[in-house]
Amino acid sequence: MIRLVALIIIVIASSLSAFAEQSLTIHEAINLALENNESYLNAKQEIEKAANQITEIKASAFPQLNAEINILRNWELPSFVIDFDGEPMTLRSGTYYNWISSLTLTQPIYNGGAVFSAWSAAKLYKKFTRQELEMKNRQLKLDVIKAYYGVVLANELLRVARQSVDLAQAGLEVVKMMEAQGTVSEFEVLMAEVRLANLKPRLIQADAASKLAHQSLNNVVGLELDRHINLDFDLDSTLYIVPEFDLDSARTAALEKRPELSMMKLRTKMLDKAVSIAKSDYMPKINFLTSLQFQAQYDNDKFPGYDDWTKSYYSGINIAIPIFDSWRTPAKVKQAKIELSQSKLSESDLEDNLKLEIEQNWWNYKQARESLAAQGHAVEMAKRGLDIARVRYENGVGTQLELFEAEVSLAAAENNRIMAFYDLVTGYASLMKALGEENLIK
Repeated sequence: MIRLVALIIIVIASSLSAFAEQSLTIHEAINLALENNESYLNAKQEIEKAANQITEIKASAFPQLNAEINILRNWELPSFVIDFDGEPMTLRSGTYYNWISSLTLTQPIYNGGAVFSAWSAAKLYKKFTRQELEMKNRQLKLDVIKAYYGVVLANELLRVARQSVDLAQAGLEVVKMMEAQGTVSEFEVLMAEVRLANLKPRLIQADAASKLAHQSLNNVVGLELDRHINLDFDLDSTLYIVPEFDLDSARTAALEKRPELSMMKLRTKMLDKAVSIAKSDYMPKINFLTSLQFQAQYDNDKFPGYDDWTKSYYSGINIAIPIFDSWRTPAKVKQAKIELSQSKLSESDLEDNLKLEIEQNWWNYKQARESLAAQGHAVEMAKRGLDIARVRYENGVGTQLELFEAEVSLAAAENNRIMAFYDLVTGYASLMKALGEENLIK
């Protein structure tokens, strides 16, 4: 039994260890976010809500059947006096107990077009929610890409910070050895110690930034904040090459794909329907109704029997013609027309903003690509410069300042390269989003 328990514990521990060490690709991170992100899930539920709104509005155009029961207890019956051959006579009116039950069918015939306008608006809103979901889908993908490669960036900056501390520590050991040999002064040892001490706070900051970046990614994809997952990524910049293209043609094509513009156009159409709904209050309302009623009147406390009930049945048409509502309807119509006009202006403004967004993202991407190409060469030169400075210093030809400057140059070059790579990946994804593409990353 003890062996079995031990075996189970080992299996569970191995599973947890494997789970804790699992790697996460960028595409897996995006899929996790689409499954777990609360904002995105709310947008998906909005589509279902819109479908139910359509059903609700459609119901207004179809028959409504209602059952009703009224029970009335008169505590003091009304009475009236009549003159009967010169003698006044008091008569009682009604009974102490009154039961009325009815079954009424109402069918709208005409309501000024309000129901059909609202029905059309609801169908447009359902399309609107689908476009909104697509917009949130692409924005969430971009957020995940930025958070994912934000972790990559933070981890690389942490690596460079550790490398700088290690180089400073190794340099301090070399200086101490040279001091023991009498080739350098105590001052140079002191300077090396100060340099090491100055680099350690940067390492602490880089470590904190790395942890925060991991938590930010976990928050976006819907995992526990303190959950640690290894990232499986590729630093191959050739995956993010966009060929040169004509900006004017790209802008025209992108506007057809952007859900934001589709949403604005649908909103304008919905507001046009809102004007029709407001105008419907000028028109008469016509309803057909038919009702079956059973009524019982009695004076005792017993429930009415079969013979106490009387039946009535009627049908009719109700016509309500608006004449004056203290200018409520004209005010509603004017408000609806103003909102429609504002939406049309916003639609034009959005088109201009989307075109500008495409151009800005294109130049940002192009700048990041050129910067990364330049920084790759800079890192190689910085490494070579550090090797030369170290050899010169150890042979007594170079100075400690040369060595320190070479280490700083290498750290700066590596930091610039990883930041340029981050700008390239996020710039590529932002450009794809601006162009209306569904896949933002390869």
